[in-house]
Amino acid sequence: MKVSGQLPLQYMTYNELKPKLIITRPVDAANLFASFFEKELEKDQIIISPLLEIKFFKRPKTLKQIHCLIFTSSNGVKAAGQAANNNMRALCVGDRTTNLASSLGYSAEKIGDNVEQLLKTLCKGEKIASEILHIHGKYTKGDLVNQLRAAGFLCNEWIGYDQVAQNLSLPALSAFENGDKTILPIFSERTALLLKKQIPTLDRSHIIAISSAVANVFLNVRAGSVSEAQTPDLAGMKSLTKKVLQNVLLE
Repeated sequence: MKVSGQLPLQYMTYNELKPKLIITRPVDAANLFASFFEKELEKDQIIISPLLEIKFFKRPKTLKQIHCLIFTSSNGVKAAGQAANNNMRALCVGDRTTNLASSLGYSAEKIGDNVEQLLKTLCKGEKIASEILHIHGKYTKGDLVNQLRAAGFLCNEWIGYDQVAQNLSLPALSAFENGDKTILPIFSERTALLLKKQIPTLDRSHIIAISSAVANVFLNVRAGSVSEAQTPDLAGMKSLTKKVLQNVLLE
């Protein structure tokens, strides 16, 4: 997908000079992240353009027999669906995932704000004797299940959903084609790779990476700036995006 050269500055409208926040998360997560910036930005400055579409798989009947689940994302909770009974324990990453699991009838506990914190907390705490099932997507980073097995847990996994690659939307492509300043919070390495493939030159883009792995995708890319969140979670991304946005608005 080729992006044409940007318009000369004298031909740009006021609207085209305003920075655009392009959110490439799956649609539900993108809408949530967009809501954090509704006061700072006008409606036409926020572009939701998911590079991944979530498609859930059919739940196995044996899922009801498991009494302890690990949810590292809200999509994992959605894949599992309503708890079979009130005794189903859910070990969760982040407030949003924990709250969703609780609303669906699970005995939900927040065990950290990221996978690393969850692993550390579980390994330091009292060992869980029963089987644990980690529900996650087809594409995932790290090896949580094997790390828990190595620590003595009886842990298995189920791939509950696929993350299907998507093309950038026309409004997002137009922002790049017009040479708009863009702010790009990137939440996964796979999303970073998809973006890099579709838009190889990001010289007017400020990239906000959730981790060093995401930031490293853009090492050889000409970008306006690449910043890494202080913590690899929603709070860290929200905080850094607001900071970068304020700086860009002052330029």
